[in-house]
Amino acid sequence: MSATATAQVIHGLTGLAEEDILFEGCWPLIAQILVRQGFSWSALTDLVAMEARDDSVIETKLGELHGQIDRYLGGAPRLDPWDVVAGTYGRAWRMDLIDPISAMWRMDNLWWRIRKLGHEDRAGLRVIWAGMGVKEQDDGISLSQAIDSLGVEVLSEADLLLPPGAVDYELCNALREALDANGY
Repeated sequence: MSATATAQVIHGLTGLAEEDILFEGCWPLIAQILVRQGFSWSALTDLVAMEARDDSVIETKLGELHGQIDRYLGGAPRLDPWDVVAGTYGRAWRMDLIDPISAMWRMDNLWWRIRKLGHEDRAGLRVIWAGMGVKEQDDGISLSQAIDSLGVEVLSEADLLLPPGAVDYELCNALREALDANGY
């Protein structure tokens, strides 16, 4: 794994902390995985130690973590948070953590959160819109193979939004579960 790429992903996700996209209660587990991978930001170790699941305390720590990662990244590029979210679906699909049709339904749920955001020049938002479009074609009557094929196209594009080596199987699974816990 690439430490910079992983930091870019977590930075993007912590930038969405107030949007409640990832279930806050999942962050201590995500933090544990990151600590095992050698990351040692103080807010990260605080998240690992958290027993109380007070969302406001976790949200405060995520804000601190975002700032610490921002300093760590220095001049490295930042990932658009929505690229990270969409990219997580793509990477999870590539790692066999989610099937294409389920991913399209989850992206449709996200679409309700992002539909008012300008998506013309933001790749992650465009991918989520495309996922919503594929889901809308899934009428339960048509052959799921056609929907599956369209979903693979969307997820292939989504996977490219995350840098190579950004997340391993364990971290990707934890991120996917944190999205799923909030219905995304």
